[in-house]
Amino acid sequence: MIGKFRTRNRNASLLTRFINIETLSFQWMAQAGRWKLFKLCTIPGTNFIMRREIIEQIGGWDVKAIAEDTEISFRIYMMGYRIKFQPKSVTWEQEPQTLKVWFKQRTRWAKGNIYVIVKNLPLLFDRSAKRIHFDLLYFLSIYFLLLTSLILSDALLILYALGLVHTTIAGLSSFLWLLAIILFVTSTFITIITEKGEMRLSNLWIIMLMYITYCQLWMVVAANGLYNYFKDLIFKREVKWYKTERY
Repeated sequence: MIGKFRTRNRNASLLTRFINIETLSFQWMAQAGRWKLFKLCTIPGTNFIMRREIIEQIGGWDVKAIAEDTEISFRIYMMGYRIKFQPKSVTWEQEPQTLKVWFKQRTRWAKGNIYVIVKNLPLLFDRSAKRIHFDLLYFLSIYFLLLTSLILSDALLILYALGLVHTTIAGLSSFLWLLAIILFVTSTFITIITEKGEMRLSNLWIIMLMYITYCQLWMVVAANGLYNYFKDLIFKREVKWYKTERY
């Protein structure tokens, strides 16, 4: 069973405000949403409980997985167990307050999740692994399809602005871009106001700013995680754990 975690230092900086919105959105959209629709959840880094005998049955943690929470979630589902989302169980945790610490932490997450995807990719063609097919597609979409799409989109936008490329659908592109922003801001704001103390107009402006700054930084993090994963693979380097700095 997993609970819900909140950002204790959400007012420490603009970065922690972004993280507060990000974590709430992820938990209500991705965790609660997947649980409601597909009876799926992945163990987060904090606030979870599991039976000791389950860990013993699957042979313990994968020491190569630096996103060990995601990795063990897949194996738990393969054993026929469920991981339930219980939002009434709440913990408060401290998030990174500087961009440097945040970047290192999120790169570890990205790199670790890419390892989990590659490790479990063959299961996508295994009928006995149907219960994790959705999650595999979910992670593939985030770290490969979405990442590739964002890089190409931003590259074309810059080239178009510089006059190096031309398009005949500029009007449609502008409409889609505007629609994407509206959907992002609206859905995120509706999600976070379900939490006590989050129904504030200031959050609306922060979400708008988040779209053009924080969300773009995620693309850099994911690309860096992918680069470091293949670099370790090619040079056969030992995977190292990065412990997030606390304040």
